[in-house]
Amino acid sequence: MIRLKRILLVLLISMNACAFAQDDQESILAFLKNETHAEKREEKIKSILENGSAIQLFELLQFYGTDDEKSDQIIKLINKKYPQSQEARFARMMSFRNLESAQEVEEHFFKIQQEYPEANLDFEKNLVAMTFAEVPDAQKMMDYINAIEDPVYRIGALISNLELFIPIDQEKALKLATQNLDHAKKLKAQIKKSNQAEAIYNEYLKMYGKLLFKTGYDQKSFKYIQEAYENLEDISENRELVEIYAYLSASLKGNYEKSLPVLAEMIEAGKNEQRYLDQVRLGYAKLYPDKDVEAYIDSLNQKFIEKVRSNVTAFSVSKQAPAFSVTDVNGKKVTLEDFKGKTIVLDFWATWCGPCVASFPAMQLAANRYANDPEVEFLFIDTWENVKDPLSHSKKFLDKRGYDFDLYIDAIDPETQLPPAVTAFEVTGIPAKFVIDPEGIIRFELEGFEGDMEAAAEELAQMVEIARKGF
Repeated sequence: MIRLKRILLVLLISMNACAFAQDDQESILAFLKNETHAEKREEKIKSILENGSAIQLFELLQFYGTDDEKSDQIIKLINKKYPQSQEARFARMMSFRNLESAQEVEEHFFKIQQEYPEANLDFEKNLVAMTFAEVPDAQKMMDYINAIEDPVYRIGALISNLELFIPIDQEKALKLATQNLDHAKKLKAQIKKSNQAEAIYNEYLKMYGKLLFKTGYDQKSFKYIQEAYENLEDISENRELVEIYAYLSASLKGNYEKSLPVLAEMIEAGKNEQRYLDQVRLGYAKLYPDKDVEAYIDSLNQKFIEKVRSNVTAFSVSKQAPAFSVTDVNGKKVTLEDFKGKTIVLDFWATWCGPCVASFPAMQLAANRYANDPEVEFLFIDTWENVKDPLSHSKKFLDKRGYDFDLYIDAIDPETQLPPAVTAFEVTGIPAKFVIDPEGIIRFELEGFEGDMEAAAEELAQMVEIARKGF
């Protein structure tokens, strides 16, 4: 399901791709937000509605935000006065903001097709495709992607849709990526004419190479990973690609001189999968035959643990956890008192939250580590949802992605119209995690997510161990 936050994300990507920028003139949005005199503000709004440019009308649309009635009027006005403008396209995207189901999104798209028969609807087609990617419905997704007119944007849309589809069905995503590989390769002929074509082509190489690697096709993966690696302008911003290239260079080509330092850094970062450890052993033994391989690997692991322990102190707090209640998957109400004597980890998240979903693999690793420990509980609390049935929606969302979290729902209080648990913890952004000791004291709190899966899981485990020991 794609709601306002997903739409705005696509909108921003589209705006960036089309180099949308405001002229060096006074920002209407800033003026309207800062003007304290209601009469002056209304006078300005009236002037914009009568004579405003496309950019000014779009800023007025942003100003009205959640006022659906006024926003819809402006969307229609922009498309009437400036039907071929980029702002008209972006405004039409905003008209999808309150839709929930794939059926609603598709029906709204059909309505837009009828209202604007001459308009380019590539952005809208991508949006509908993304809706079906999350269903998941691969056929519908591809139908809309293939209907996109701009060949460069079409491949870009395919990438963004497959990124949504991969966590749900990796094998199917690989099949679709392979089927469209020739279309992506055609962009190479446009690279000299278009920086955008070059960027999209390189993104496809990275996506396809990583997908092959994650599905076990190392030999095939190396071809695309190597080309993508050679096209990189800044390796520091493509760490995952660099790591895969180092591993494949070592395992397939025996190139340990350049690969071993990268592989060693991976172990130091907590990526201690057996295949990486094996290559470090082979590479170190080859380059340093007189030295102790196991002692070297132990030193790398120790550096990782020390780094994690030093990092967790930045998130250390000591304050009483607020009273809260959430409901489990059976509709039973649970409170902080129900977990007295246990160390608990609260993870506030939502299905629309990209960083929340990005943190799931790390959270699954951490939860698995304590799956058989009766003294530690993980509560994955879905909050801030804007759907009719959050429980059913969240269960389907997790099931499709293969996560078996202990799910709880922070349902809207009918009196306050706020989700009580996330409000009690005064959360301002998600994902938000709290580690609470057996005495009900919050020992750690952190917001957002970035970094490697293994490092994040180990970091959380260290917080749990410190909290449960009471120091």
